[in-house]
Amino acid sequence: MKNIYKWLIIPSFLVFSLTFCNINENKDSNQNTIKPPEGAISYKLDMTYGDWRPENTEVHWIAYKTNDKIKVSGSFNEFSSDRENRSFNSIDDLVNGLNFSISSLSSSSGDALRDLNLKDYFFTQLTDNFQINGTLGRPVNDSIDVIFDVLGQKKSIRFGFYTYTVPTCPYDDQVISITGTINLVNQFNKIAYNSIHEKCFNLHKGADGISKTWEEVDVHIKALIISQNNPDFD
Repeated sequence: MKNIYKWLIIPSFLVFSLTFCNINENKDSNQNTIKPPEGAISYKLDMTYGDWRPENTEVHWIAYKTNDKIKVSGSFNEFSSDRENRSFNSIDDLVNGLNFSISSLSSSSGDALRDLNLKDYFFTQLTDNFQINGTLGRPVNDSIDVIFDVLGQKKSIRFGFYTYTVPTCPYDDQVISITGTINLVNQFNKIAYNSIHEKCFNLHKGADGISKTWEEVDVHIKALIISQNNPDFD
């Protein structure tokens, strides 16, 4: 899933870099960068919502319909975490055990009827109170386990995990990116899948006259990690 989203994120990083970082063209390119000692920097999660900019958190999904596998995309605009306004000595420590909550009522696909159908025929079968809750595991290489709470049952799904550096000053902030695919039938809730498929049976017919709702939904989550001076080193 990394390749699907890189083209969306990389241009944003370039704009962000040129806007917020002063570039000294006269600097010797071979000059060594002085890095702060280990432990001198702490990391903080920025949960500000926005539109595909490095300084904002985004939660996006892509579903598919018809045998031609036509994309249907959307995003969640309301979410929270128990790590907000807390500092950690490393990104791994910040991420590991992070509890999150996403309001499924905030799902927006650009189609009011689709959003209403998802609310009434999918999310009602998937959650008790329209809150998608879960916990992140510790990143291992380029992967991370995301444990979702689906109607009281824990569903652990392996996602891809990687980071991008945002060249802000004086230290390099980073964007964490979590991408993966959820199988709604095998990994989430078959009842919810059947409910939305039946409701949208005619809407999901292709040119061949066959209705298909794909079981897979791609998910992409990104958030800015702020680097800051660790007060213990002041």
